[in-house]
Amino acid sequence: MDRLNQWLTLLANLAVLVGIVFVALEIQQNTEATHAQTREAVLAAAQIELQAVRADPNLIHSIVCDCELSADDQIRLYTWLVSVMKIREFSWLQRRSGIIDDAQWASELAVTKALTQPPRVRQWWRRLGHQTVGEEFRAFVDQLMEEVPASNGIYEAQMQWANADEAP
Repeated sequence: MDRLNQWLTLLANLAVLVGIVFVALEIQQNTEATHAQTREAVLAAAQIELQAVRADPNLIHSIVCDCELSADDQIRLYTWLVSVMKIREFSWLQRRSGIIDDAQWASELAVTKALTQPPRVRQWWRRLGHQTVGEEFRAFVDQLMEEVPASNGIYEAQMQWANADEAP
């Protein structure tokens, strides 16, 4: 009887071990699926951003021009900027959670830097934009704007790249 109890205990321990391994594999698969879903969500959001600019190229002009914007242009630019900053905030939060890897974050950071460089975007941020995001992301963007000088360069390049005589 004692030997039978030892065998049953061994089998029970083995079953627990197999169960733990199974749960660990399931957690790993769920983690990988969550990361993939996050990457897909960020990519889909970026596609929507680009489609908005393709549908209304005046958005880029509104960012770089040294002109007064109509009320309609201000609303269009305001809502587009809120949208793209919310996407950047989502990416930033996912990075903090460890869901977005270094490579994807480098891409998101580059977009955030380019987005926050133009003086008009910085004006929007100081007046209204900072109110549309969480406090910690706001501090991150404020710090980024201190580190990266104001410039319209990337947006001007978008409007002129095909007419350039040579590559930069």
